[in-house]
Amino acid sequence: MIKQKETKMKAGFCLHGTWVIERPELLKVLDEIDCDGVEIWQQAFEAIGLKGVVEKIEPYSFEVAALNPYMDFTTSEESFSESVKLAETFLDYASALDCKRIRTFTSKMGSFKTSDEAEPVHWERAIKGIQTVADMAAEKDILCTMEVHAGDGQLYDTSEATLRILEGVDRKNVIVNLQPPLRGEDALDSARRLGAYVQHLHAHNWRGGWGKFTYLDSGDVDFPKYLDILRGHGFDGYISIEHASYRDTIEIARHEIPYLKRLIASKT
Repeated sequence: MIKQKETKMKAGFCLHGTWVIERPELLKVLDEIDCDGVEIWQQAFEAIGLKGVVEKIEPYSFEVAALNPYMDFTTSEESFSESVKLAETFLDYASALDCKRIRTFTSKMGSFKTSDEAEPVHWERAIKGIQTVADMAAEKDILCTMEVHAGDGQLYDTSEATLRILEGVDRKNVIVNLQPPLRGEDALDSARRLGAYVQHLHAHNWRGGWGKFTYLDSGDVDFPKYLDILRGHGFDGYISIEHASYRDTIEIARHEIPYLKRLIASKT
């Protein structure tokens, strides 16, 4: 149905919430500027279902880079079971869309201020949950992405916590989607520590402090150096523009996707 492109490092764009429904002009622009793929959130499928999502993206040449559901393995046994069912549904969606990546959150948004609050049972459930999804995903040749960053209640909010999860899960199809900053860490240091596991990026930059977003090529993080570090560890995956609402989203897309295309060309 939706064909995966054969290139390796790719430039992608995050379609948050129901953007795939609400922003047809954005989809058109992403296609015009040769965006390789888009990420689609759970809310879009809840609103119009798989068939509706397919109808929205089928006219365009970009692929589906990732699906981003909201799993919660840590709250309770009930939320664990519901998350496994959610994963089954989204793995079916991924197969239908020829999408090779699905996000595996550990917890409900805001569950923990930091991973330091988590009890042993939470770590156990998180590891078991990701293992369960990874085993189902492996049967469909799909990767499970751990969207690693601080501040939204996930257990992998530092490099150390991420490595703890990765080592506990021990599945080859579980990869890191690095989205700095991690708690108390410099972006380049996070890339050095986690680079061996990173095969997907949520790319953004900021100037003068976290949350003051700006273009990738004009922020506090030296993005080419950041990418060089990851390339040194073998990174060859998607770079998806994240947090594209700090100014006009189409303006951001028109700047960032061509920038990524040039950067990728210079590194390959």
